[in-house]
Amino acid sequence: MNSTDAWGLSMQGDSDEIGLHNRLVDDYLMFAPGLAQTMESASLSTAPLSKCLVGQLLLMANSSETLAAASTLLEEVDTRSLNNRERKHLDALSREIMGDSIGASNILAELVAETPSDVVALRLLHFSLFNQGRIAEMVNSVRTARENWNDGLPRKSLLDGMLSFALCETGEFSSAEPLGREAVLSNPNDLWSVHAVTHVLEMQGRWDAGIHWIRESERALQAGGSFAGHIWWHLALYFLESGRHDDALALFDEVVYPSPSVEGLVLSNAIALLCRLEFVGVDVAERWEGLAEGLVYRLGHHSHPFNDCHYSFALGRLNKTSELEVLLKGMELWSGFDQKLHSSYVLKTCGLRVARGMGALGSGDSNLACSQLTESADSWWRLGGSAAQRDLFSQALLRAQINCGMDQSNGHAMLRVAARPKSPQARIWQAFAIEATGGNGSSARSEALALGWRSETDVKCWR
Repeated sequence: MNSTDAWGLSMQGDSDEIGLHNRLVDDYLMFAPGLAQTMESASLSTAPLSKCLVGQLLLMANSSETLAAASTLLEEVDTRSLNNRERKHLDALSREIMGDSIGASNILAELVAETPSDVVALRLLHFSLFNQGRIAEMVNSVRTARENWNDGLPRKSLLDGMLSFALCETGEFSSAEPLGREAVLSNPNDLWSVHAVTHVLEMQGRWDAGIHWIRESERALQAGGSFAGHIWWHLALYFLESGRHDDALALFDEVVYPSPSVEGLVLSNAIALLCRLEFVGVDVAERWEGLAEGLVYRLGHHSHPFNDCHYSFALGRLNKTSELEVLLKGMELWSGFDQKLHSSYVLKTCGLRVARGMGALGSGDSNLACSQLTESADSWWRLGGSAAQRDLFSQALLRAQINCGMDQSNGHAMLRVAARPKSPQARIWQAFAIEATGGNGSSARSEALALGWRSETDVKCWR
């Protein structure tokens, strides 16, 4: 049976299946806490678009189990009477399952160009391009949809938030911020738009405005799904910027990593926060140990090199030498696969070097970390993730340079100060670099205090 979805687009399914599909799409767009349950119901639907979307969402978990589940859904689709849109969504899923993320995103881009109101294609494309580091195309795809969007269709404000995030990733902060704020004003529960403004404030080191922004969104975060944990992670970064280390640790325990997990985003958030804390000399006690089970679970599947580069540091930090070797050998093997597979290409061009550098730093070999991270620095964007997330690699390189007493650390630290003029922590990094090369960092520390640095202890260089 043919009918139309909530956006007026033709799709197969009876009235109950159409209603379920609309709920699935909306739960996906809004990061709803009930998304997993809706996915489970939609996986039983005969509607091809529902099976395709559930398959795409499963693949985002980047595990062998979810890859198998997505493949099963693909096989269950009845292909005899698909319309053009359904056929292209099916093709995009098929390519994503095969590891051809670029091919999948190109098909989604065709769909957005043909049917700008296909919000599923738009959102999937948004995240796919983000994970590939194709930021200019992120901007263009959302602009195309916004310019051709019917004001009467649901969730229009989400497009403003998507454009806000894309513009932030290009460094156009002054254009990004008002778009994101307007989107949240229209829909306070739109976590992606909350997230977009959060990124703008983080990239400018505006920690005080960032804390206020997230606190204003607490009700939406408390009612949100798992993605809310990532936004709480950003709040911890703001606390770090201002030296409120106890507050950052409390957030880690309460909402960033409250219990052991095998979920990739949760693990990478936890690793990145612990790294950043230790890099400025904060004692994180036994918190690394809570990640061990999830890290071991993640060994062997390398479809998301960005996460692997986090795992390598954590394994080194935990002195899990054999597991780190397994991870790096697996990445090396994966990098030799067909270079049309996006993850293989990324691993070969930069991911393996970043992982080796991060693993070396975690293991205490700052010289190897310096060489591997320096050699790969110009290609970090290929890993995907946001500029704020990839800043971990910049901090890791700076930490390694400081550990080695390298003069380059001073220039590196000055770049942080220039990019984040309102960040107290940027001045602390500057002090570390000056002191590691024989200078007096007291002036930089005084500037940090003047900007709001609140650390109750005298932070020291890590290792």
